[in-house]
Amino acid sequence: MLGLLVVATLLVFVREGTGGLADGGEGAVRLLLRAAPFVLLGIGMAGMLTVLIPPSAIGRWMGDDAGFAGLAIGVAAGAFSPGGPYIAYPLAAGMMSGGAGIGPLAGFLAMRNSFTVSRLLVWDIPFLGLPFTAARVVGAIWLPLVSVVLVPVLFRLMPAGAREAARTKLARTSEMRTRGKTRAGGEATPPEIMDTGVDTGEDGR
Repeated sequence: MLGLLVVATLLVFVREGTGGLADGGEGAVRLLLRAAPFVLLGIGMAGMLTVLIPPSAIGRWMGDDAGFAGLAIGVAAGAFSPGGPYIAYPLAAGMMSGGAGIGPLAGFLAMRNSFTVSRLLVWDIPFLGLPFTAARVVGAIWLPLVSVVLVPVLFRLMPAGAREAARTKLARTSEMRTRGKTRAGGEATPPEIMDTGVDTGEDGR
């Protein structure tokens, strides 16, 4: 982005001179002042939601046995999920390792990648206006609805070994994170219950 900004600035200077640079700077300041309150709102919402709604809890509500309620919760969680991909995909992985079903998880990601409440408030409405944003929401709402039906069907067509390997990897990653947090908090894992990956028998030999 910095490189693109430098190139754009040079092009404006060559074509419009210092007057063009001044106009561009004034436009950037106006845009920043208009968007700043929404950006702060989105950042605050992201921080609070990561504390109020842990991924493991959502995973329990979005299991395969949750039925339509699980699908609805998955889509709603995607709509209110905070942050960018660096937050959304760790959240999705935590849900999957916590027992979320494929349908609810597909709804979460489809909604998350289509539009979220924080994105609407921070980016769409301030930059593009309410009429265009409303039209885009109506035009894209079908994607999560199709995903909760189609993705589980396609997922079942995948090799069973690959499906189980993915879930096992996520479960191990979640377990390692939990152990790391426990040790960081000063509670060491007793040696007798540490998972060494080797079955030594009852006598330890």
